[in-house]
Amino acid sequence: MTSTPAPEDVFLEVVQHPDRTVVVCSGEIDVRTAPELRQALFDPEVVGAPLVVVDLARVSFLDSVGIGALVAARRWLTSRGTGLVLVCGDTQPRRVLTMTGLHKVFDIALPDA
Repeated sequence: MTSTPAPEDVFLEVVQHPDRTVVVCSGEIDVRTAPELRQALFDPEVVGAPLVVVDLARVSFLDSVGIGALVAARRWLTSRGTGLVLVCGDTQPRRVLTMTGLHKVFDIALPDA
């Protein structure tokens, strides 16, 4: 019998700046971990700056539930006058956003070198 490795957890770090809030994510954002991301992005005390940057550069996997959390957060933040930018390089999350056409909906930036 072969064992399947346990899914990787997501790790979120929230960094407050005067002009933006950066949410640095690493690991997998999936059906099991997306609620943690959703909780951070929907907390008015966490995302009080005029811009929220979600750094996905270290995310190894993003599924439809994670995408749903990002889409819902974008809608909610926009209704509050807050911008949302996703940071991702040539990674699985970027490819998924491109395949679904969401690269046209989100502002996407490349990570700093």
